[in-house]
Amino acid sequence: MIAPPIAALASPGPCDCVADRPHLALRRDGIAIGLGVVAIDAFDVVAGNHRYEAALKLKWHELPCKIIDVDALHMELVEIDENLIRCNLTPAQEAAAISRRKAIYEELHPETKQHVAGAHAANRVMGRDASDNLSFASETSKATGKDKRSIERAAARGAALGDDLSDIAGTSLDKGVELDALAKTSEQDRKSLIERAKAGENVSARRQPKTAADPLSDASATEKQVARLMSAWNAAGPEAREEFLTRINVPVFDRGAAP
Repeated sequence: MIAPPIAALASPGPCDCVADRPHLALRRDGIAIGLGVVAIDAFDVVAGNHRYEAALKLKWHELPCKIIDVDALHMELVEIDENLIRCNLTPAQEAAAISRRKAIYEELHPETKQHVAGAHAANRVMGRDASDNLSFASETSKATGKDKRSIERAAARGAALGDDLSDIAGTSLDKGVELDALAKTSEQDRKSLIERAKAGENVSARRQPKTAADPLSDASATEKQVARLMSAWNAAGPEAREEFLTRINVPVFDRGAAP
């Protein structure tokens, strides 16, 4: 554990989740844990960015740090997990983060993307279960504490919406139900909705429920009923018309006598 001056630390960017309550951020996570940093040209913070931001706001001069020896992909993976665990991401931000995490995971573990069935079969023959090793959702759940179902849902949203997620974040479309609805719209309609949302308009990708039509006036209702009678008359043959006229001429009080 080292304690470099804060000025020597390089942060990946502001962390909104501690903007208003830096004391809680430091107290909740326990400063004794220290930050995870990578020593390259400077001490790059890869785990604990929210604690770093909190310390800046509190005007601390140094922070305990632990040097982590990782490559670029693992470093990005740590940063993503830190955000998934610590920050209150919006649905669009979470989908983008988990989508990127999945891409990194598949690059680091290509067997999870291809030949999965063969790997499962081979492990079954040897009496091992490859599920935990090959499941992105299971591994991410263990790393972040999020349940598998929410991870799979976020990954599906990320796969469907891709780069559009950055434009959706923070708009009226940044809700789970809206992301799911956007994924089902045409690309043209989606782009139009996103542009309107980015401009500040309160839009929705969900189908609006049909509202009941205004009730017909007496005259309109009568006209529609006459039109239906005329349509039925025009569709009837000569014998049916003759029978109809016979029945319709039976007096109301004797209508029960009609066959």
